[in-house]
Formats: sequence, C-alpha cells, structure tokens
Amino acid sequence: MINRALNSLENMSTVIEIDFSKRLEIKIDNKQPVGLEDLSLSLLSFNKQFHKFVESETDALTDIGSELLIKEVRKGSIIVELVSQSAPIVPLLWDGGSLAQWASVVQNTCNWLLGKSDNSPKNLTKQDLQEWNKIVEPIAKDNGSQMNINVSDGGKVINQFILSSNEAAAIQNRIGRLVEDIDTPVENRHLKKVMYWYQTKFDRNSDTGNKAIIDDISKSALKVIFENNALKEEMLHPDPSLGKPWQELAFIVDVEVQTVRGKPKMYNVLNYYPEYTFDPDEP
Repeated sequence: MINRALNSLENMSTVIEIDFSKRLEIKIDNKQPVGLEDLSLSLLSFNKQFHKFVESETDALTDIGSELLIKEVRKGSIIVELVSQSAPIVPLLWDGGSLAQWASVVQNTCNWLLGKSDNSPKNLTKQDLQEWNKIVEPIAKDNGSQMNINVSDGGKVINQFILSSNEAAAIQNRIGRLVEDIDTPVENRHLKKVMYWYQTKFDRNSDTGNKAIIDDISKSALKVIFENNALKEEMLHPDPSLGKPWQELAFIVDVEVQTVRGKPKMYNVLNYYPEYTFDPDEP
C-alpha cells in the first residue's frame, strides 16, 4: 500500500516533515511523478548527512542518535519524523536547535556547490558528495520543480531555503567534476612546473593548435587545453615590463597530464602563477 501511494505522487506536492522541538519541513513541488527509488535514496542520504553533522559537532561522550522514520503516508505528502535518543541535550548544543543549524548546513553546502560561496564544507568525502547528489536527484530530473526547506518555531519561519530544478542540476554537474577530480590519480598532477610554448593559436573558441613543452615531464611538445577561459585570457596578458610577447615567455603552471597507453599526450592547465612568469632567454 505504501509503495502504491508513493508511486502515485504525480503533479502534487511531496512534503517531508521533521518535527524535533522545532519543525523542519522539506517540500518538493514536483511536476512529474516522483520515483520511489529516487525519493527513498534522497531520504536515506538526507538522514546520513544529518547524522554525520550531529556526530561531527559533538564529542564521543554525548550520546545523540538520529534516525528518520516514516510516520505517515497520505495523499500528496510523506511525513517523516526525526527521533533522537538524547532530546533534552540537543537544544543546548546549537543556537536555535540542531534542526535549525542543520538547515543552515544544507543551505551553505548547496550554495558552495553552486559557486555562490567560497566556504567549502569541512571533511567532505567522495561518499558525501554522492549522497548530496542523491538528495537533490528528485528535483534535478524534474524540470520546473523545486525543493523548499523551512524551519519554523511555534509556526514562525526562522530559516527558509529554496532550491530550483536548474540549481539542483547545476549541483549535480559540480559534484560530477569534484568526484572526477577525486578519482584522478595524484601522480597525474604536477604543481608549479615551467611551461613554454612550442606553437600557439589561442583562438578563444578553440583549444586546437596550442602546444607547449614542460621539460620536467616530457621533451616533446604536447597539446594544451585550459581548465577555464579565464586562465587562457590571463596568460595572453602578462606583465608588459617583461618586454616580450606572451608566446616567447615561460610560465609557471599546475597541470594535469593526460596519457595514452602510459605516454603523456596532453596538458590540462589547472592554474597559472603570473608573478613567476619570466623570460627563458635570460641567463
């Protein structure tokens, strides 16, 4: 019966309500049916991240357990209640309570993944990233939907955060890049290496035709691409006091080396240090 009810959540609001001294409501305004697997994995990941938050903010002597339990399934909504083993202690640990603080963590993490904040969450592992990916999955794949997260105290909203389907998709794209970075072997990355140009094109709309040499890695000229266009533009405009055009200068860069059958074939420039740019012909 529960499965049938969950699968029938089409063109109606899905409400996840967590009541723990204060009220945390997660409302999914969906345009398409909510998949049972997507919703279940989203709830499980939400619970895991909340539990990790509680454990990271308390010491080993403070016994606070948390678990999401299905309280009720009814037309248009799913009610989930968060239960803690040490309810009297929790309000003393955070200003506004644990759920209000957790809602701020959710908002700050999403803003960082969206590039709206430079303050990265602490101790964010590959598994954490994958769980955040699952949390936003129900709205990321449903164009026009949104997720509303509200914390209220006595009916008064004290914290509100709204995430659109476009933002959820952007979060998943960022997570994909971060996971790819984690999976990239460390030995493929080289920091602060001297790179000088063999041939250049620097067409803003193309990375073809650019080749450079990094003697520490390979004596051969390899194809060069850039992590972003800002790096490419910055390298086009070195300090005029160097007295030479950019294509005749040596640059200090961080690169990721792409290989084919174990042999270096391409440099991906990750970072550029303009203050270290120099004339390679100087003694």
